[in-house]
Amino acid sequence: MALDTSEQTTQLAEVIFLLKKLEGATIPAGLREKIDIMLKRLRRMARQGQSAGEYEAIAKYIDWCLSIPWGKFVEDNLNLQNAKAVMDSRHYSHEEVKELVLEYLAILNRKTQLGESEYSAPVMAFVGVQGAGKTSLAMAIAEALGRPFFRISLGAVGRSSELRGSPHAHYSGQPGQVLRCLVGSRCMNPVILLDEFDKVSGAEAIRKDFMAIMLEILDPQQNKTFRDWYIDYPIDLSKVLFIATANRFTTVSRELLDRMEVIEFTDYPMDVKQKIAQDYLFPQSLRYAGLQETELQISEDAWPDLVNAFGRDQGVRRLERNLQRMARKVIKRIVTGEATSVVVTKENAEEFIREALPSIEAIRHIDYTLSDQYRPVDPSV
Repeated sequence: MALDTSEQTTQLAEVIFLLKKLEGATIPAGLREKIDIMLKRLRRMARQGQSAGEYEAIAKYIDWCLSIPWGKFVEDNLNLQNAKAVMDSRHYSHEEVKELVLEYLAILNRKTQLGESEYSAPVMAFVGVQGAGKTSLAMAIAEALGRPFFRISLGAVGRSSELRGSPHAHYSGQPGQVLRCLVGSRCMNPVILLDEFDKVSGAEAIRKDFMAIMLEILDPQQNKTFRDWYIDYPIDLSKVLFIATANRFTTVSRELLDRMEVIEFTDYPMDVKQKIAQDYLFPQSLRYAGLQETELQISEDAWPDLVNAFGRDQGVRRLERNLQRMARKVIKRIVTGEATSVVVTKENAEEFIREALPSIEAIRHIDYTLSDQYRPVDPSV
């Protein structure tokens, strides 16, 4: 089907735009030659007013190729003192992981001084209970390095093509998620979080394909020439810092585990949860509710009761959620004029615990913190 004049003009303008984009692009020579041929074909198709279907597929492919940040790298902040300060300010505890990052930075620092660039980042695998801070520490590592951070939720991966991409010859062809992360970060060395590694589809065939692809992505001997099926050209992933997270790694192949630095995240003891609540979660809850520091204060002796009631579950997610719930109750009082500020003390902590906890959760947890009149009658509850 022939195109009308306006559509032909639009297509020609797009071809000119892609030609100019190619002129200023840093791109491998072999891929440049391939794109040159495709652009000539596009120009011929636009002048002849051919159907838009094939034109759109070719134009989209060229645009993706030119959007990949070939040879562009974010300069790492290799100051170890700064990295330690950033990680400590964003994440409490898990010193073993922080030490591994500092060791990695120290090697990068020395390699840079020696003018050597052949060093692949370690693949860190965080395994442990939900809410133990695996994702927040990954984000802190990216900030410490000064690199862009991207998250791929593997729990949502239902087909291997979502990671590797699908051929561009198909009209519905798309790049894989790893390539999308590179384009989004505008560099070849972002931090990519492979979240929920253990929640990939339970179908055996999909899981085997997934493990094979992840081996290509994570293995330093293979990821220098990773091939996304959409681009169909080798892409160097060796400078990407991959961090995998999972609740357990029992379903991960031995070949993959051998290429990872597996670090266990155990649950926090209550004293550490209290420290996290005071220094990290509570300030975040104030910002979440729009509260000033003077409008909601918690006395030191009230914290053990609050943490024991709010944070009995593994990790700190429920603790954070309950602190936010308490902050919502307080901001409502202030906005409606019931109070101008609130101070939670050991004497009135029970009142705020009862308000903040959902009824079922209150029955299960109130036994740990409150007086006998609030204990459940049935000890099995």
